[in-house]
Amino acid sequence: MRTWIGRKKLAFLPVHRLNAQPPDEPVPADWPSEILRRVLFDPTPPTGADRSLRAYIQAASSGQADLDAVVLPMQVIDRQDVPPNAFEAQFGAQLREQGFDAAALVMLGGPGAGTAESVGGFWARFVMAEGLGVWAMELIHCLASIDDLYTFGGNMGGFEEMAGALGTHPSAYTKSIAGWLDVSAITRHTNHTAAVTYNLHAIGLVQPPPTGRVGAVRIGSQVPYLMVEARLMNDQFDAQIPAPGVIVYRVQTSSPQGTAQNQTMPLQLLTLKSDGKPTALNVGQSFTAGDLKVKVVKALSGGFSISVDDSLKAIGFVTSYESERVDPDRPPGPSNPVIQTIEIDSKPGFIFTATGGPSFAATVKNAQKNHRKVEITFTSTGPNSGKIVSVKLK
Repeated sequence: MRTWIGRKKLAFLPVHRLNAQPPDEPVPADWPSEILRRVLFDPTPPTGADRSLRAYIQAASSGQADLDAVVLPMQVIDRQDVPPNAFEAQFGAQLREQGFDAAALVMLGGPGAGTAESVGGFWARFVMAEGLGVWAMELIHCLASIDDLYTFGGNMGGFEEMAGALGTHPSAYTKSIAGWLDVSAITRHTNHTAAVTYNLHAIGLVQPPPTGRVGAVRIGSQVPYLMVEARLMNDQFDAQIPAPGVIVYRVQTSSPQGTAQNQTMPLQLLTLKSDGKPTALNVGQSFTAGDLKVKVVKALSGGFSISVDDSLKAIGFVTSYESERVDPDRPPGPSNPVIQTIEIDSKPGFIFTATGGPSFAATVKNAQKNHRKVEITFTSTGPNSGKIVSVKLK
């Protein structure tokens, strides 16, 4: 699998179609210079910020990827449909011998032409009328071996270059499989008994994150799992994300290239507006799904502090409570702990168990005497049982 680490030599081949229908745009007076402007330095009004392909790749990869661009002489072809590898027989072997890592046909038709011959392939194609995002997407297909992430209804949009093709930063997931974000920058949430605080470093800033911060949080050990990351409008690329804040999305593929599996969108954004459009969580807002709650606690310089709580909780009136030692005839000690079992009306037949540790007798007695509910925090040990972490009155 190809990776875009280091400097890659790219050939840009201008292609003009004779008799195209509808007709192509006129050939620019100095087409090679126009292509190099798009690739090497492309100041964009009104700020003059450089949205060139090279600036984008350097920013998205935190300087780990770069490119060297060569514009080849224009080719004229009398053909309506020109596949990306149309000139493979004529130039392919020669370009590889000259050290080129990929080549792109640059054409003059309308938008929608952007494509690559294959993931990890040599040839791409796009038109002058298409934006930075399309040019970057097709070359990332070739050089970083990453597939389209918009398939089967993928809804990441502007939060993911390989879904929206808007010239915004890829997600933490995509940067990690591209080798642009070390896996150590993505922390795994493993404490399932209490809320945990994480300080997120916006993924559009230079990575890896500084000490005390993480690039993203992964929740779940296998596919599908959730990812949580911070996004800011921190540069000329992520200035075009739908909204700044914290996003939560589900990874639904195990493919190292991000290819969709089981006819399911590879990435599914879960922070959505009521109309289904992408958005992000602001300070004080939270995302919940089942027993999971992700809350944005506060803004940081260059990111956000969040809490992740996926501890299991059950609330109800106590219907049964028992407490006795493993062996009632033996003296107490580490080898003869107290076993407590609790049942509540909201989960009939489910046994909450604690071996050793604090006694919950006083809390249970108080709840039963005053007809109050209890909240039990627990970890799952099976479909009909759980290990008690804490018991408190509600």
